[in-house]
Amino acid sequence: MPQKSYYLKRRAKEQLSGNWIQAGIVCIITWFLTIALIDGNPIHTVQNVWHNGELIQVPTTHSSSGFGSLLSFILMGPVTLGVSGFFLKLIRNERPAIEDMFGGFKFFIQAFVLNFLITLFTILWSLLLIIPGIIAALRYSMSYYILKDNPNLTAFEALNQSKHLMVGFKFGLFRLYLSYIGWFLLGVITLGIAFIWVTPYFKTAKANFYQDLINNQKYI
Repeated sequence: MPQKSYYLKRRAKEQLSGNWIQAGIVCIITWFLTIALIDGNPIHTVQNVWHNGELIQVPTTHSSSGFGSLLSFILMGPVTLGVSGFFLKLIRNERPAIEDMFGGFKFFIQAFVLNFLITLFTILWSLLLIIPGIIAALRYSMSYYILKDNPNLTAFEALNQSKHLMVGFKFGLFRLYLSYIGWFLLGVITLGIAFIWVTPYFKTAKANFYQDLINNQKYI
């Protein structure tokens, strides 16, 4: 089973040693290809750090570009899939390269549909109350890693496998998210500058959570 947040974060720091710059560049490119397209003002866009199935998406009162929002939605799936693959390679010591983050475009349809389904189901559950929405986001949180490891799966299959994989482990992932709240607040306070360091740290720890989950499944 996944280790406690402290150990996941410690492993993340060790794995990022010598790779912080590369991982930071990947996260900056991701930001430009997705979140920054919604609103070109970086002060506004840092409010969207929990976009696309993460724990919280903070609403913004600023108007956004309709075209930018549409383009962001189209790109979000394949970009997230590629970035997930980059961080899986990182924690597996497979020497990831920055261009790995574009690997998700090889499976554009699956990734796009997966993003659509996660967004749709999370919104539908959120219509009930905020808690069901959070639980849904946690339930689907491993979908991109699963699709990356199993590109033959459909988006529905990756989603369902994530649901099964997260049974009994949603609260553990929730605690990992909570352990980063202070770091993300620092990112907001610094107008996004700290996210260059914090986001790779978070994504590496989350990839470790997934790796622990699948390692645990092998021995059940």
